Parts: sequence; C-alpha cells; structure tokens
Amino acid sequence: MFTEERLMIDEIDRKMVKLFEERMEVVSRIGLKKRELGLPALDAEREKAVLDKVCGYLANEAYAPYLRKFYQEIMDLAKDYQEAER
Repeated sequence: MFTEERLMIDEIDRKMVKLFEERMEVVSRIGLKKRELGLPALDAEREKAVLDKVCGYLANEAYAPYLRKFYQEIMDLAKDYQEAER
C-alpha cells in the first residue's frame, strides 16, 4: 500500500544515520576540547543560535516547531554523550 513511500523513508533513514554518526564524531572532538578547557557540555547561547540557524534553512516554515524539537533532542543527546565521555 505504501511500498514506494516506505522505501523512500528507508533510504532517507540510511542517510540520516550516516549523518548522525558524523555529527556525533565531531561532538566527541568538541567534548574533548571542552574537557581540556574545563568548559561545561551546555552552551545555551550556541544551542539557541543553532536552532535559529537550522530553522532558517527550511523551505516550509510549518515544519519549524518540529525541526526545533528534533534538533533540541539531537543537542541533548550530544550533551549526554559528552558527559558520558568525561
């Protein structure tokens, strides 16, 4: 019934997983530098700037609240990972 659409989602998911891994590798490097400098994992100003920036990339502004929620979760996971590496 939704075969074509589900195949499309599967392909998008594969790409998203690859990008997630790439992002988390960079998060790890940033976490190491933060530890070396004695900085906390949370940078609230940076988070707000990231949320504003990614929403600016949207073609469909109706997605903005969902994209903000999605990116907030990604950043929360990144902070959790940085804290776990400490």
